[in-house]
Amino acid sequence: MQMGCQTLAALWVTTLPVTLAPVDPALVDGAIRRSAATEAVLQHTFSAADERILDEIERACFLYFWKEVGSPARLAKDRLKAPVASIAAVGFQLSSLPVGVERGWISKAAGAERATTVLRSLLSRRDNQRHGMYLHFPDMDTAGPSRTDFVVEASTVDTALLIAGAMPAATFFGGEVATLVDRLIAEANWRRYAVAAGGRISMGWKPHAGESLQGRGEFIRWHWHNASDEERLVYFLAVGSPTPTHSVAPEQYYRLTRTQKRYKELPPFVVSWPGNLFTYFFSHCWIDYRSLGIDDPQAFGVAAPGVDWFENSRRAVLSHRARCLDMSARYRTLSENSWGLSPCVARRGYAVPHTFPALAPEEKWYDGTVAPYAAGASIMFTPTESMAALRTFRTMKDDQGRPLLWRDPDDGGYGLVDSFNLDQGFVCDDYVGIDQGPLLLAIENARTGLVWKLFMAHPNARRAVERLRLGTP
Repeated sequence: MQMGCQTLAALWVTTLPVTLAPVDPALVDGAIRRSAATEAVLQHTFSAADERILDEIERACFLYFWKEVGSPARLAKDRLKAPVASIAAVGFQLSSLPVGVERGWISKAAGAERATTVLRSLLSRRDNQRHGMYLHFPDMDTAGPSRTDFVVEASTVDTALLIAGAMPAATFFGGEVATLVDRLIAEANWRRYAVAAGGRISMGWKPHAGESLQGRGEFIRWHWHNASDEERLVYFLAVGSPTPTHSVAPEQYYRLTRTQKRYKELPPFVVSWPGNLFTYFFSHCWIDYRSLGIDDPQAFGVAAPGVDWFENSRRAVLSHRARCLDMSARYRTLSENSWGLSPCVARRGYAVPHTFPALAPEEKWYDGTVAPYAAGASIMFTPTESMAALRTFRTMKDDQGRPLLWRDPDDGGYGLVDSFNLDQGFVCDDYVGIDQGPLLLAIENARTGLVWKLFMAHPNARRAVERLRLGTP
């Protein structure tokens, strides 16, 4: 079995023809409402054996965020092999701390100290952000600009993941942690980034060559416009800003494009650009859409169908799994209990798969490379199917009878590997913070709803829910 992951340089594309069932216009124009099947999922309980596996996986993910940090700033690494942090991984790191306390892996005092250290480190500098949006890849030791050649830009979505991740920590620890998070939220100037046509929010700000974030540069011309998970999280937080000059109007959230498609005879849903799974579970790590029900764009003058986003993601995951099963004759890694494509460190570099149905015009399968966290983090919507996949990943063996995809935390590993491909004889030996994070938070939400409860109790979330009129009949 070949081990190791190469650099992020080479990506390769496999384009496959696919025939999708046409979408009934009546369905496209109709709202996406909670189904009886989804209601039943919300009553799911895990067996004692399943709980043991989930506990193992959660603990392994948590240990990544606890151990793989810089000093003295304590920011979580972007990847195990990376020389930098990622600000998005830091968001997942901050949300991991209440989980670690509640599970008994660290003390509450230790968790509060770690959160305080990270937040103080970020907020003590001005060279790591522009208009309250933070560097995509800060230095993990100093929280300042990286001394490596990683991309230098202020990222709106990565800052959204940072803020969303910080909010549960603020609710849980209170005190200085809450004060620091309040400052983080208040300083994020979303309106300053709403520079695209129609007030769309730019993906970020990039300095000119040789300049710092405080120097000359320009807003990234790409902007957030489609109603998938990254975009909705960005606009949810932008709407909820407590700073009047920094917030955006709630109409902007509802103006995100809602394009419905379907796979074969499965129910239609609002699709993302690439169709891979993280675009259907990222925002759900924090926003408790299961309690909000269907939204109402027309109340804000937007001619678009209402969507129950929990229902939407469940449909998307089941459609993605069905597409993977249909491709299992071509790719040996795919099977009933081995599925899930999402960005990962693959054999030839960092892979961003595209799978239909989606807005993208072609599929990118990367020879069927599976990212175990993808099916695992979908456990909020598909507990039965995702649990079966996690059991399979946890117990797969190599030719010598050793665990193929599991790296024991007691031996220095961090649980399930980031990706694998049986046709290529490849198992990744790297870990990615933004893959470990959703796996941890999604499992905890599926088991206890802890992160959902903490996030939704934060004033910033309550303000966004009120302004968007979510959860109202």
